[in-house]
Amino acid sequence: MTSNQARIEKFVDEFSDWLVEGVIDRSGACTELREHLRDADQAGDLDDTLARLESPRQAAAALLEGRLPGEATFGDRLLAAAFDNLPLVAVAIALLVQNILVRPETVNFTFPPLVYVQIGNACVAPVPIIIGECGFYNGGLLYALGLPLALLWSIVGLGLFEARTGTTPGKRLFSLRVVSDQGLRIHRRSGLFRRLSFLAGPLAWVDWVPGLWGERQRVFDKLAGTRVVRSRIGEAAQ
Repeated sequence: MTSNQARIEKFVDEFSDWLVEGVIDRSGACTELREHLRDADQAGDLDDTLARLESPRQAAAALLEGRLPGEATFGDRLLAAAFDNLPLVAVAIALLVQNILVRPETVNFTFPPLVYVQIGNACVAPVPIIIGECGFYNGGLLYALGLPLALLWSIVGLGLFEARTGTTPGKRLFSLRVVSDQGLRIHRRSGLFRRLSFLAGPLAWVDWVPGLWGERQRVFDKLAGTRVVRSRIGEAAQ
């Protein structure tokens, strides 16, 4: 392999990393770009061609401009989210049942479950929610271990899935993909950031308020620069 061929393959590989399968035919796009660069190399114009493309990321963004599939409906997004977050749903229901069995006279339930830490006699939560008492759930090990593990899946696990593949089990089921505003694969920090609303307990639903007036992006989508789109026909199962 010549040095120019190696440059071409490196550029195409990095270009491919920015594309999300299901949003565009990644294999076809890479083949087209590779042939274009090889033609430029044969014409002695490879350096100028690469300069015009600027970077693999810019080349991918230029390819996707005006070609993004339609954004997902809030209904499909809610169904996908319900499937993805089944561990958190299960923990919330288990906390409710435990609360009813242990202290039926005072039943507390929120979804997502309220996250708080007791420091001395005070309850500290990530958001300004008034908690009547620190033993809000009577959760014991279920609250101390089950809830953190469920949140770890909902925030970190699913966030890394989205950053790596553009999808999650639930989104794949409903043929949805997460992309940047330019249609590119999202960064890990964006995948994690867009899910931090789960730490807000019941206030996490504020994140979905834009859907009430027809918006397709959640509040944290806007802040993270991400959007959820439908997979193209014929590519959703790949």
